[in-house]
Amino acid sequence: MATITKRGETFRIKVSLGYDANGKQIVKSTTFAPPIGATPRKAEKLAQEYALDFERHCKGYAQLNENMRFSELADWYFENYAPVELKEGTLYNYKSAYKNHIEPVLGNLRVKDINTPRLTTFVQSLKVKPETVRKIYVVVQSIFHRGVEQGFIRDTPCRNVILPKNKGKKKKPVLDEEQTKRFMELLETKPCDLDVKRMIKVLLYTGLRSGEMLALSWQDINFDEMTISVNHNLADVGGKHWLASPKTESSIRTIGMSAALAKIFREQKSYQEQLISALGGKFAHSEIVFTSANGNFRDRSALRTSFKRFLKGTEFEFLTLHQLRHCNATLLLNSGVDLKVVSEHLGHCNIGVTANIYADVLKSTKAKVADLISLKLA
Repeated sequence: MATITKRGETFRIKVSLGYDANGKQIVKSTTFAPPIGATPRKAEKLAQEYALDFERHCKGYAQLNENMRFSELADWYFENYAPVELKEGTLYNYKSAYKNHIEPVLGNLRVKDINTPRLTTFVQSLKVKPETVRKIYVVVQSIFHRGVEQGFIRDTPCRNVILPKNKGKKKKPVLDEEQTKRFMELLETKPCDLDVKRMIKVLLYTGLRSGEMLALSWQDINFDEMTISVNHNLADVGGKHWLASPKTESSIRTIGMSAALAKIFREQKSYQEQLISALGGKFAHSEIVFTSANGNFRDRSALRTSFKRFLKGTEFEFLTLHQLRHCNATLLLNSGVDLKVVSEHLGHCNIGVTANIYADVLKSTKAKVADLISLKLA
C-alpha cells in the first residue's frame, strides 16, 4: 500500500514494488500538490485518491481511469466492442436505448460515482414497460462489464440492482386444438391477400420465427426430401433489410415439410412466377419465397399490420405472429412429441429454454400422462 507523507503544502507518495535480485527494495515515489484553496481535509482526500491511482499505475494498471465519464466509456464501447461483437440489428437497438434513455441520465456522471443504489434509482425511474427496462439495463450492464475487462474500471456496479417486476402481467392465451381448427377455417373463409394467408399458414405449420420465414429462399425448400432448411433471418433495422445469420447457432436447422405445407409453397411459387412475368427484370429478389409485390424483401411490420387487420372483429384479435410459433409448439407437446425434438424443431439453444417457455404446457401434459397410466392400469 502507498505511504503518504505531508511536506508543507505538498504530499510525498511512495509505493513499494518488492525487492530486486540483490535483495534491495524497489520504491517508486512522486509528489502531489493539491489545488490552491483546498481545505486541509479536502487536500488529504485528494492525495489519497492520487496515491491510489499512482500505486495502480506503478503496478501495471495504467489504463485505470474511474474519473472518466460514463459517456466516454460508452463511446469506447460503441466504437470498439459493439461493431465487432454485436449483430447489426442488436447494435442499432443498443444505440437507440443508450441515446434515448441512458445517456440523458448517466452520460455526464463519473464512472466512480455510479453505484448499485444509483442504478436501482435509475431503472425504477424509467417510464417504460418492465420488459423494456430490462433491455435498457442489459446495455448498461454490457458497457460496465467491458469496462472492467479492458481495465478502465475496477468493478461493475451492476450487481443486485433491483429491477421492476411485471406486476399482474397475464400470459397471452395460446390456441388449443379446437380453436386452431376454427382459426384455420377463418383463414379459408375470410377475405385477405392470398400470399398473406400463405405466410400465416407457414408460421403455424412450421413454428418458424417471422424473420426466419421471410428469409427463406427457394433453395431452402426441398420438395424431393420434403424438408425446409433454416439458414438465415431477415434483419430489419431502420427500414433497411438484409439476410443475416439466425438468432443462435442452434437456429440453423432443417425441419420436415408435410404435404399440406408443400402445397402452400407450390401455390406461392406459382403466384410469384406471375409477378415476375408481369414485372420482368424489375423483380428484385426472385430467389426469396415471400417478397413484396415488386420483389423486395417483405417488411415485417407491414405483415404484422396485415395480420392484425385480418383478425379485427374476430375471436382471435389477441393473436400475434409470434404466438403462431407458440401454437405450433403447444400442439406438438400436447401430441406427445418428445421435448428434445420440439426444442430442435424450434431452434432453441438448449432444451432448458423450451422447458422454461412451455412449463405450463408440460405440466398439463404430465397430468394427462398420469391419468392415462391410471386408466390403463384400472
